[in-house]
Amino acid sequence: MAAVRLSGRGIPLSLVIVRYFIYVIVAVAAVWMVSFMAISMAINAGAVYPASYGAGHVDETVEALRSAPEFDPDAVPTAYRYLRIDDAGAVLDGDMPDEDLESALSIAREHLGDGGTASEQAAVIGKNGMTYTVFGLPDGSTCLLASEFMPQFTSRELRDVLPNPQNIMLVVACAGSIASILLISHRASRVIARKMAPLTGAAERIAQEDLDFTVDSSNVRQVNEVLEAMERMRSSLKESLEARWRAEQAQRNQVAALAHDLKTPLTVVRANADYVAEEACGLAGSESASASGELEDVTAAARDIAAAAERLDEYVRLLIEASHGEAAACTKAPVPLDSFADELKAEAAALARTANIELGIVCGRLAGACIEADREALRRAVMNVVANALDHARGRIELSFGFDEGGTSFAVAVDDDGPGFSAEALERGCERFFRGDSSRSAAASVAHYGIGLSAASEATHAHGGTVELSNRTDEAGRIVGARVIMSIPCSSGGPLRV
Repeated sequence: MAAVRLSGRGIPLSLVIVRYFIYVIVAVAAVWMVSFMAISMAINAGAVYPASYGAGHVDETVEALRSAPEFDPDAVPTAYRYLRIDDAGAVLDGDMPDEDLESALSIAREHLGDGGTASEQAAVIGKNGMTYTVFGLPDGSTCLLASEFMPQFTSRELRDVLPNPQNIMLVVACAGSIASILLISHRASRVIARKMAPLTGAAERIAQEDLDFTVDSSNVRQVNEVLEAMERMRSSLKESLEARWRAEQAQRNQVAALAHDLKTPLTVVRANADYVAEEACGLAGSESASASGELEDVTAAARDIAAAAERLDEYVRLLIEASHGEAAACTKAPVPLDSFADELKAEAAALARTANIELGIVCGRLAGACIEADREALRRAVMNVVANALDHARGRIELSFGFDEGGTSFAVAVDDDGPGFSAEALERGCERFFRGDSSRSAAASVAHYGIGLSAASEATHAHGGTVELSNRTDEAGRIVGARVIMSIPCSSGGPLRV
């Protein structure tokens, strides 16, 4: 399928980003405009004095206070803070904040006349951002009015409880601006995520190895460029995987066919081996002692061939199942160790006879003991190690069975009298396809593929066990052979007894 051309379509991503910048600017400007309009409406409604009220109405306020028969604090507009002192400079009353009281009192006392009263002409002083107006009252006291250039509530209760209307407007405008930015950012992230959805969708389907789809498009040009690259990757990956799947299927079919074809010659080998064994057994009774001994050897060899053919037949069945993806998982069941050891001894003896290698057996007390294991997998693992030892032994191998000192693990040890493991093999010998041990390879009479010890290690690890490689040495420290120990832990801390 040809890749879809997407990179020339859609709007630039920069335009999307600029659009949301414009949204932010417009939203912030609208918030501040609404805040200004709100304070303007409050001024027009008479709830707030304008910022210029204090400076613009001071003469009017001074005249009103002077013309009153007595001083009335409620007559002072809330745009002003006032302070009244007597002729000695003592405070009579006022609503000046504590932080401004000291400065206002100092200014008021400076303008007391010789008679202890301020002149009738009001004095205006600017200090610390405040405008102070000092004038004398008919009762002989001196009054100071303080104002600043900012709006103020006309209600005395609101003025004393709430911050300045201008500060309230700034806080509300800033909070509104932040809220607008957050809302627009949230909206922008959701929109961009939606535009990126085809990317995440395509990535998820590719991760799930679902390659039978066409990558969707977006209305953003840069996203489409990435989508086009993903479409090319998907198409190429699909073609590659399909080619690999076809090759693997052909290989599996060929293996299955060859494995099936092996059953015919194996049937012939097994039948003839049984026939030879029976005939040799019958002739052994009628021949001389020496001839009878030779015929017994032939009988044993024929029976070994029949047993090996039976094993091969089982392996062919497993090979066919594996080629169809039906290989069974490790299935554990109680394995009586005495019969299991006898089975291993018999098969190891048959292998040793074919290699003309002496086999020694060391077996601890196993009667009545059993472990939880996959018997067939464990048998194949042990025989892989035995076969490997036979290939490298000079004349003898030894197969040992028993438990460790604590009785928590069942151990199978295989010793040979070959050249031993190299340093590299001691470290990497259980790696699949490792064939770097030249000293042992040179001693072997057959080719090795680096599978035997690896397969044994994998089977042992599947049972929670370990494989240990080491070299045996004599008193002088010379290497006299190799040793492989397979340890399988007992599931209940010790062997089961039956």
